[in-house]
Amino acid sequence: MKHIIRTVLLSLALVGLIVSTSCSASKTPTVTTNSLSEGTEGQAYSQTLQVHGGTPPYTWFAMATLPPGLQLDPLTGVISGTPMAGWGPTFVSFQVTDHTGMGSAKQLLITVHPTTYATSPTTTTSATANSSTASSINGLSLSLSLDGTTYQPGQEIAITVDEKNVLSTINNVTATTNLPSEFMSGYPNDPSFPLGLAVLRGNYIGSNYSTVTPLIIYNPGEVYIGTTATAPTSYSFNPGIGVATLNGGDYNSSNAICIWLHIEISVNGYWPNNASTTSTNFEPGVYTVVAGDEWGALVVVHFTVSQ
Repeated sequence: MKHIIRTVLLSLALVGLIVSTSCSASKTPTVTTNSLSEGTEGQAYSQTLQVHGGTPPYTWFAMATLPPGLQLDPLTGVISGTPMAGWGPTFVSFQVTDHTGMGSAKQLLITVHPTTYATSPTTTTSATANSSTASSINGLSLSLSLDGTTYQPGQEIAITVDEKNVLSTINNVTATTNLPSEFMSGYPNDPSFPLGLAVLRGNYIGSNYSTVTPLIIYNPGEVYIGTTATAPTSYSFNPGIGVATLNGGDYNSSNAICIWLHIEISVNGYWPNNASTTSTNFEPGVYTVVAGDEWGALVVVHFTVSQ
């Protein structure tokens, strides 16, 4: 009888060994979180990243900037805080390493929706002043200015366009397909630049400027076409200024591009066609200058060339 008992105990020990071996942890820790919940500006946010395998304790690291106001706890993998501004959608890589130093990373999409303070894009027209400003979306402001209102034939005209973030925090704005550079005659359609500028001969306003073909104010022979790029999905505007980082498309943490949303040109005429080698001075009369952004804001001012 004693012999039988020993055999049963030995069998149980072998079963335990088999179970223990088959349930052993993977040698490499793997991020198992497949998606992140979306956040809202000004509202508390918390989500815990999950990991499988490896040997605890784990260490977490975000391989790109998180939305302002959010932080990642390196010991618990908890993303928490109160977002300060809209953000994304943008991919962020999260890396986890275990006690042995082994690790892996995973890209997750993170989005923070802006609050409803956003204003609808507007159109402003100035018939007498040489500058005007319009509110755009999500705290952006579009402005257009000239260095005068009346010019002599052949005199240079300085035109300046700016898009600024009037908020005191980083402002992330989703891109659109409404590229204003499409009405910039004689200038390439750049999908990464959300501003546009056109000069029209005649007196027009925001509601009828698109019925007229713009004058070619950029020298067709000197315009740099560049390479084809996939447009960004959003812009992250620095607070209080017109500098923005491009997100998504061909622009990411390893290929980050920061642009100044500013157009400044001096012109005294236009090119009659795309094959012209010389420009023609503005003839006497009234001219319309239009600036726009891809979110629908328009600013219109006028100037006169005297007889």
